[in-house]
Amino acid sequence: MDYKKYTEANRKAWNEVTPKHEEIKREAKKQFLEPGFSCLDETVTEKLQEIGLEGKDVAQVCCNDGVETLSLKNLGAASVTGFDISDAAIESGRRLAKESGIDCEFVRTDIYEMPDQYYGRYDLAYISVGALSWFPDLRLFFEVVRRLLKPGGTLLIYEMHPFLNMLDEDSNTFSIKHSYFIDEPWVYDDGILYMGNDPYESSTTYNFDHKVSDIFAGLLRNDFRIGAFEEYPHDLTPMFEHLESRKVEVPMSMIIVAGV
Repeated sequence: MDYKKYTEANRKAWNEVTPKHEEIKREAKKQFLEPGFSCLDETVTEKLQEIGLEGKDVAQVCCNDGVETLSLKNLGAASVTGFDISDAAIESGRRLAKESGIDCEFVRTDIYEMPDQYYGRYDLAYISVGALSWFPDLRLFFEVVRRLLKPGGTLLIYEMHPFLNMLDEDSNTFSIKHSYFIDEPWVYDDGILYMGNDPYESSTTYNFDHKVSDIFAGLLRNDFRIGAFEEYPHDLTPMFEHLESRKVEVPMSMIIVAGV
């Protein structure tokens, strides 16, 4: 599989959309001028505290514009490095860190081509919503993540639940629209404006649906030890919030904790 075809196409699309996201989030980002501000929700904040974030060296893989990266630092991490493929997103993170006076490092890289100077530097790796869908090969992805960690390090994944990939996001019921078993990438050219939801003509993007078993297989094949797997009925995306209040609850998000 030609991974570069997918990662470079997605890089171009993220560079296009990042200025649009920056404009939408401009006022919200000013909250980082408040000492100790964090945009992370209560669920993952409690899990980070349970694992032990304070004083740790942390890597955020697929950090986007850095708002979560800065939040990890404000919550007590000794150091945080954010990695992302988008040039524009990394520059956005660097600007926000400078404006907010928060010391974080941002590195522009294709995760599959991680510079080896970062291997073995981190106590904790953090992966958040939407990250996994950009990678065609989770085995290789988690191989890179494992190499970032020190011996005894921990990985925390806070992601949308793969169950949601089957649902019709335009329906007001839990309507199954897609197969759970999809091997080919989704191909889009109507943008990735996840805030505002207004489609626009963009460079082509490629998304990959991964089953729960794909995620666990990628971890286990890289000798991660699964410490926790928890599922939640709240949505981490803008797509399914309208279904959270329904009496019948389904898994919408999840946390996986794994060690090396």
